[in-house]
Parts: sequence; C-alpha cells; structure tokens
Amino acid sequence: MRISFIKERKGQSLIEFALVLPILLLVLFGITEFGRAIMTVNMLHTAAREGARYAAVRAVSDSTSAVAKVQDVLDAASIKNSTIDIEYLEAEKAVRVRVTTDFKVLTGKLLDPFMGTITLKGETVMRHEG
Repeated sequence: MRISFIKERKGQSLIEFALVLPILLLVLFGITEFGRAIMTVNMLHTAAREGARYAAVRAVSDSTSAVAKVQDVLDAASIKNSTIDIEYLEAEKAVRVRVTTDFKVLTGKLLDPFMGTITLKGETVMRHEG
C-alpha cells in the first residue's frame, strides 16, 4: 500500500518545477540586468569624471578634447549611442560633464515589459585648477 502512494507523487516534483521555473528565471535575468545597469552607470560616471578632470586641468573652453577623453572611456566600456554635454560654469569657475545613454536589456522580450529601455546618466562637476 505504501509503495503505490510513493509512485503517485513522482509527477508532483515535475509540476512544481514547471510552476517555479519561470519565476526563478525572471528573478535571475532581473538580477543580471540590474547588475549590468549599475555597471553602465558606474562607467558613465567614470567617463564624466575623466572628461571633467581633463577640462578642469586645462581650463580652456575647448570641449573637443574633453569629449574625446569621455568617448575613449565609453569606447573602452563598449557603451554606444551616448550623449556628451560639457558646460563651462564661469561663475563657479568649474566645468560640468554629463553623459547619458539608453540602456537596453539583453534578455529581449522576457524583461521588456518590466525594464524596456532606460535612460542612464553620469555627471561630474569639477573646479578649474589654477
């Protein structure tokens, strides 16, 4: 009698796994995409800091070289389609660098309803040296 009861429960594990697997995958992919987004924001801040440092040390209102520095960092991090804004604040004797990009999830249709495309931003303000 006991043996037949155990045989009847073998399919239960398969059904439970089938019910839990989509939720588990959603959480796993969500954690992965959230980690990628944090890394991207970190790289945007790093690129903005490099550009602001370059512009602050030179204290010249020529933003072409600073944009090139920012673009070098973004290229090294494989961040494409970003917008770089450099603003010289004469009253504060400082420079502000903003870098924005659209973050797209890699998991495609799975997380698009939850995340889709997110605009991420990195910004740094540094005073001119000298």
